[in-house]
Amino acid sequence: MIIERLAVGQFQMNSYIVGCEKTGEGIYIDPGAEVDRVIEAAREKDIRLTRLVGTHAHLDHAEGVAETKEKLGLPYFLHEAELHNLQNMPATARGYGFPEPEVPEVDGFLTPGETLTVGQIIFEIRLTDGHAPGNITLYWPGDGNGSGHAIVGDALFAGSIGRTDLYMGNAKTLLDSIRTQLLSLPADTVVYPGHGPETTIGREKDTNPFCQEGAENLL
Repeated sequence: MIIERLAVGQFQMNSYIVGCEKTGEGIYIDPGAEVDRVIEAAREKDIRLTRLVGTHAHLDHAEGVAETKEKLGLPYFLHEAELHNLQNMPATARGYGFPEPEVPEVDGFLTPGETLTVGQIIFEIRLTDGHAPGNITLYWPGDGNGSGHAIVGDALFAGSIGRTDLYMGNAKTLLDSIRTQLLSLPADTVVYPGHGPETTIGREKDTNPFCQEGAENLL
């Protein structure tokens, strides 16, 4: 698997290019700012992008979707519970004093319990809500020759977790999601968050205060 992380825009949100080495097929996860830079990164890696995928639809994770769709003509997939956040992007942008992005059409919905195939890579779709109602994680268990990979949106960060004071955010829900959907993965699973550097499930189990017993007291 090829995974390229690019921190973009004023929020330094991580857009990801994920590609299958055997077929060259790839996806663009969370098209935010600096769309041209991410598209060029895919070209440099010889990755043929076929879909746009949103872990969720907060402004920083989806502001570039319409632009990317126009430039590449690719379909966009998202969890249905994120439609409110997607439609609310212009109002959120106004609140920050940013230009209002166009609200893109969603071409298909991501359903937890189902899979997403990229070339010969098959991701499990897991619901890791609490930060956003439809925040999903894409999990690939690996091919037996290395660690698995989990692209988690804003559910879990290195040393922290996503904020829960936005629309339909809920701290207890987020902690439950992390415990059941992420901490249950193998310790060597590499975690790719929506902001900041990669980490592993084992490292977060050992060092992240929000992954410890009694974490509710920190909220």
